[in-house]
Amino acid sequence: MSQPLKGKVAIVAGATGGIGVATVERLVADGATVVASGRNETRLNALRAIGDQVFIRKSDVSIEAEARDLVDWTEQAFGRVDILFNGAGIVGESNLIEHQSLENFERVMSINVTGSFLMMKYAIPAMRRNGGGAIVNVSSAAGVQGGRATMPVYCASKHAVIGLTRVGAKAHAGEGIRINVIVPGQIDTDMLAAVEADASDGDPVEARNKVISAIPAGRYGDTSEVAALTAFLCRDDAKFINGSIYSIDGGFTPF
Repeated sequence: MSQPLKGKVAIVAGATGGIGVATVERLVADGATVVASGRNETRLNALRAIGDQVFIRKSDVSIEAEARDLVDWTEQAFGRVDILFNGAGIVGESNLIEHQSLENFERVMSINVTGSFLMMKYAIPAMRRNGGGAIVNVSSAAGVQGGRATMPVYCASKHAVIGLTRVGAKAHAGEGIRINVIVPGQIDTDMLAAVEADASDGDPVEARNKVISAIPAGRYGDTSEVAALTAFLCRDDAKFINGSIYSIDGGFTPF
């Protein structure tokens, strides 16, 4: 089997979520050594079953010292950092702006935006020392559309991730560091199930069917499909792709 990422070293932040797990699996299958990071130690340890190429580091990337230590440990252990996947994220409270708490705003922004910023801040110099690398940030369909009225903070955070991506890509393209952002739509994960339950008025199946009816592909996406897009963007074949926004949503956002 072809392993286009053989010899590459990847950090996956937010490795315990549905998309994070699938990303670890795909990067390993493509030959990369993966440092999987997250806050849930039990879920992190479960990732060891993927294979000997997976190394576990419990980290909260919204805390600067822990983000820095995650990158430093990876570079010291393997001599390089080639890939960063910024997948750590939460939805937060569901409510209109006027009813949102400042505590929720700061918590969502801390994990979704500050975490991505800090990982980029420390991974970029490490990639520069290695002659280049690839960063894939994770936004959302809510980051390119208005999003649900009751998810203003999440929506704002995902718009911010796109801004970080575009500025970073422009700044570091000449150093061989590529920064792109993926924009998942409705992907079948526990996070989406929680959003459905919140919006369902007691009938999550009806809520899911209503959403699916608005997706031209007629289904939710699978985490493995998101992971496949991420893996492609990390390959040398994608060296001329930089600062791009990749929707993966079954045709939902264009229409």
